[in-house]
Amino acid sequence: MDTNILGRFTPPAPGSSRLLAGLLLLLAATTAGAAPLSLQSAEAIALRQNPGLGALTQKIAELQHQAVAVAQLPDPHLALGVVNAPLNNFSMNQQQMSMLSVGLSQTFPSFGKLGLEGQQAGVEAQAAADTLRGQSAELVLLLRRAWLQALYAEDAVATVRHQEQLQAESVQAALALYRSAQGSQADVLRAQLARDSLANDISKLQAERASDLAQIAQILDLPEPPSIEKQWPNLPPPPTLAQAEARLSGQPLLRSAQAQTRAAQIGVQVAKRGYWPEVTVSVDYGQDFYPGSPNWLSAGVNLSLPIFPGDRQDQDVAAARAKALQAQYRYDDQHLALTQQARATFARYEALKAQLERTERQLLPTARNAFSATLAAYAAGRAELSAVLRTQKEVLDYALTRLQYRRDLDLSAAELDFLTTQGATQP
Repeated sequence: MDTNILGRFTPPAPGSSRLLAGLLLLLAATTAGAAPLSLQSAEAIALRQNPGLGALTQKIAELQHQAVAVAQLPDPHLALGVVNAPLNNFSMNQQQMSMLSVGLSQTFPSFGKLGLEGQQAGVEAQAAADTLRGQSAELVLLLRRAWLQALYAEDAVATVRHQEQLQAESVQAALALYRSAQGSQADVLRAQLARDSLANDISKLQAERASDLAQIAQILDLPEPPSIEKQWPNLPPPPTLAQAEARLSGQPLLRSAQAQTRAAQIGVQVAKRGYWPEVTVSVDYGQDFYPGSPNWLSAGVNLSLPIFPGDRQDQDVAAARAKALQAQYRYDDQHLALTQQARATFARYEALKAQLERTERQLLPTARNAFSATLAAYAAGRAELSAVLRTQKEVLDYALTRLQYRRDLDLSAAELDFLTTQGATQP
């Protein structure tokens, strides 16, 4: 899965994504035999026009601009003034020392503070970029989940409809036997009940599929649920457990937490600069209008005096250290959580793979053979209709179970792919 989307993600103008999507769907509908949407195409649409990713992209741009701005010196101050002007007539040449002055001053923050603040903002921008990559991978995982659920519901409906046809034939057979006085009314009612209960299963599956398609439309920012391909996608094969654990350090969300820890550690160094004084250099020029008086030039240096640090600098440093420890604990906790998730998902994947193979190779064929044998025994008068209905229901259960295993196996593969997503190489 491609998660390096910073260079190709262009946030749409507000409201334009829905208009564009609507036009695309309209164009697709007017083409002959409009092809259903593939999962690969859907992933590209999601990464290109999902509003949440657009907001994160703008957040990165904000932090990148801030990283430049915070590293600059504060603006110099220009001062204009009148000195010793007499109040009786405001004449500037009546008294000596009456003059107009102009001054310029520049404040220099404590040594190294600006560079550290710029570095901190740059690391925060990198953390935001990793967050974007991680959330892009999460969005793809969410899309794949909804996609696989929709495919499962589609195939499950087809399976249940096939079973419904078989149950309808059982009802006709029970009615024929009942009319010929060879069967009971109870058999007819049981067959009808088994048939009619399947209609509820179909309605439930159709509602689930509609919900999944609506979620896909939301992820893709489309005005209407799309028509999707019915074949199951070929997802990337999952890595081994050792490979998955080795790749966790490059997982974008974990890299983002690591970058936030570095930013918080730089924040401690920024807070320590509060113990150093700020310096303000000023120059003033005065124009004296009294005859024979010279003009004046003044220069000076002002220093802040952080000599009472107990309630300010000490507290700022302590707060910055606590924030850094908090970020480190969050990183450690997230790393442990991702490790546990990778191990649990890999174990689930291996179990589902074995269960699916066993169901396809043994359980489902055995259930079909049992149904065929029971149906033959019923036709020969050696079995009851209830036994036929029961074995027929077992075939349906195993068929649906096989679909569930296939869905869950692909879901586990998609989750492992998300957990092993790698971010871009840091400079």
